Amino acid sequence: MIEKHLEGKVALITGAGSPKGMGQAIATRLAEAGADIVVSDIEKGDPDPSHKNFGYEFGAFKGLDAAVSKIEALGRKALAIMADVRKSEDVQALVKSVRKNFGRLDILVNVAGGDWGAALIKDYDESEFIKTFDINMFGTFRMCKYALPYIARKKGTIINMSSMAATRTNLFYSAYAASKAAIISFTESLALEYGAKGVRAFALMPGMIQTEMLDYEARATAGALNLSEDDVKKLYIDNTPLRCLGKPIDVANLVAFLCSDRASFLTGLAISVSGGLNIAYPISEIKF
Repeated sequence: MIEKHLEGKVALITGAGSPKGMGQAIATRLAEAGADIVVSDIEKGDPDPSHKNFGYEFGAFKGLDAAVSKIEALGRKALAIMADVRKSEDVQALVKSVRKNFGRLDILVNVAGGDWGAALIKDYDESEFIKTFDINMFGTFRMCKYALPYIARKKGTIINMSSMAATRTNLFYSAYAASKAAIISFTESLALEYGAKGVRAFALMPGMIQTEMLDYEARATAGALNLSEDDVKKLYIDNTPLRCLGKPIDVANLVAFLCSDRASFLTGLAISVSGGLNIAYPISEIKF
């Protein structure tokens, strides 16, 4: 039986539209722990040619309604709100809607993110590089900025999704890796500035987690290296000390713990959720 250690709390999770994604797994797990949930995502994303070529789609049209149904089936209140974290007006409206519908906000989990125009630095399109930063780093900043007044009132928790790419980058990942590294530094500042108000902040660094994004990445990497998708995933597994891929629930379980009183003396940490990938070599260093 799962302990209801988040009973009475309200959590907002961005990037929760994908049924196989970390955002939706986190939303469901926090609901199991007793929290009421607001899930958010964009209506439909803005893919670049690589996304189209390798079959990746962004957007809440995939499953926000399904997320609400899962949460309500657990006996918790749920609300889905479309919002683009690249737009300040969307973010402000999202936070106000949470406050209006639930009267409080205790937990913010910033999962919304992505990678556009992946290329070697000399070939990187400037607008695509900026777009990657806009959703990953600046989207996280906007959410924190406008949610903080409510989070601080409840001495709440903020969790920002970084990536193992922040410290173990790979070829073609300069924009993504740099934006995810910036999230770690930003989260440390967040913890320092708001710790006295009781706010705790964490950056999580997932490794190879079985999501639609990982499937896309494997297909794209396979194309770049002239390998099969299965061969690429085998490389991911062989390069992970635990010799397996992670699951979204692995990340969600950690989020549930960090949001609980059991983690009350923790803050400002960047935590690897990677099966030990933090002590392994990036794929780009493996000799073929």
